[in-house]
Amino acid sequence: MKILSFFIILLVAIGIILFLKINNIDNKARKDAIQVEATIEKVNCKQRLKSDKSLVAVAFKGQVYYIFFKNEKDCNKYKENQKVTAYFSKTYNKLYLDH
Repeated sequence: MKILSFFIILLVAIGIILFLKINNIDNKARKDAIQVEATIEKVNCKQRLKSDKSLVAVAFKGQVYYIFFKNEKDCNKYKENQKVTAYFSKTYNKLYLDH
């Protein structure tokens, strides 16, 4: 029983460390990002199930970046072939629609 408790505590600790590491990388990428102009390639805002997320494909410099939204309201602001202001982090190769 003690071994099982140890493994559960270890897994929780590893999960927290990984979450903090990913969050720090994302924050650094947002600070590093510069304003660019990108094109919306594909928009899929329909959410059929509770856990579904809306998807927007954004093209910038020949690459396509996929951005997920939790609700349809934010996704519906974008239309295909629309030019948008985006933020690109060259160091982390990430694109954001909001800063």
